[in-house]
Amino acid sequence: MAIWPSPLTSAVCPRSVPADPAELARTIAREARARGGLLLFADCDAAFGPSVARARSAKLPLLVRGALVALATTPDTRVVVSSGDDAGDLETYINVPGVVHAGCRGLQIRGGGLTFAHPVAARCRERLPLLARELLDSLAEVPGIEVEIKEFGVGVHVRRADPEAIPVIVAQAEELARTWAQEFRVWPSPHTVDLLPDVDWRTSSSVLWILGRWMSEREDCPVVVYLGAGDAGEDTYAELRRYGYTVRVGQPDDGSASSHWVADQPAAIDLLGRLAFAWSIQSQDR
Repeated sequence: MAIWPSPLTSAVCPRSVPADPAELARTIAREARARGGLLLFADCDAAFGPSVARARSAKLPLLVRGALVALATTPDTRVVVSSGDDAGDLETYINVPGVVHAGCRGLQIRGGGLTFAHPVAARCRERLPLLARELLDSLAEVPGIEVEIKEFGVGVHVRRADPEAIPVIVAQAEELARTWAQEFRVWPSPHTVDLLPDVDWRTSSSVLWILGRWMSEREDCPVVVYLGAGDAGEDTYAELRRYGYTVRVGQPDDGSASSHWVADQPAAIDLLGRLAFAWSIQSQDR
């Protein structure tokens, strides 16, 4: 049974967030030290790497690996990396001991002593081969795409296709979900269109599940830092902001629930490195 933390007792709700990345990292580290720990949840695709499925032969950027290693080996820290790809592919790509991997947008979680598979999503697996074939048939006139059967869904990858084909793929996938596979939901991104089970389990749900496990084991609540992209949804940023800091990769939007913005992946990687350094210094000073 999932243990959900109470926002009334664990919320951080910072009144103001510094714009300077170095000061933001120091602020988070000070807050985490005061509260007893740090839970970092990072969207791999948006924050510091290409789609895992597109990078099977690629290496995790050296700066990212160094920061993740530093964080994962610091006491009172849990590092979670998420992706639309399978947890196994994510684990192979990250390859940092102690990191928790949240695959298929949090439908499967493994690593760092944690294991979770959404039961309703798991029951949809038998439909995946037929869904993949239907997608291939409906997209037969779109050259350069690849269709992959994942643990909990089907992904259409635009590896060699024109990126402008994404809207066509999304339209076909949504039509298929509407007329034949109503239990699936379409999740578009700049390079991949995923069809995953349409269950009551969002990005924030996986973060809160992991946070609940932390609190059940330690009886305290760490500062939560979510580093992700706009496709997580405003509800995710609004919910997670109650527990700490939500840092969004992209162009600022005054109407967003995010507490902070970074412009692009290099800026996200820079913030990750600064946070790893600031948190390690705070931990040494204890």
